[in-house]
Amino acid sequence: MASHLTVTEVAEALQLSTATVKRYIYDGRITSVKLPGGQHRIPVGEVERLLHAADEDAPEPQPERPAEGEDLAARVEVLERWASEQEAEIERLSASLQVLAAYARQIHAGDTPGAAEHEPMLPRILVLGPGCRRCQALYDNATRALRALGQTADCLGKVTDLAAIAQYGPVLTPALVIDGEVIVSGRVPSEASLRDTLAPRFG
Repeated sequence: MASHLTVTEVAEALQLSTATVKRYIYDGRITSVKLPGGQHRIPVGEVERLLHAADEDAPEPQPERPAEGEDLAARVEVLERWASEQEAEIERLSASLQVLAAYARQIHAGDTPGAAEHEPMLPRILVLGPGCRRCQALYDNATRALRALGQTADCLGKVTDLAAIAQYGPVLTPALVIDGEVIVSGRVPSEASLRDTLAPRFG
């Protein structure tokens, strides 16, 4: 078994929503390790501790909750999911503002942003973004789309440095660059959509 688990794996083990697990992390109730890309990894020991505590604190069996209580729990679940989505959107907007700020600094310093000079050293397909969840989602979808086309992920890379991203102009992240051209900006296309976009380039 791995020594660390993802937020999703912990949520499944504890029978909680991912939003609740994240709130526990932010509240200090769960200890986690934050990766450079912003993802959290939770030690297995933390899950075992919480499971053990839950067993000790488990109340005596109670009658089934009335329908009104079930409705309340469902509404709470929806609100937690909405809060998680809003957090992701704030994270995306913050990342895009950082890129725009880096672009503005380059212009103010007299630099002329342009990705062409970097292209010989980079893979054909790049995901631009400082490492937010949406950036990773775009990278994952692009990886699956390439595999569906019979390609490896060797031609796919990431650019997380803000100054390097700004070389492509005032793009909104996450963004997808193919052969030096920004194809997608500020959104995460589905795997099927990316497959349609990439297919002509590998035909």
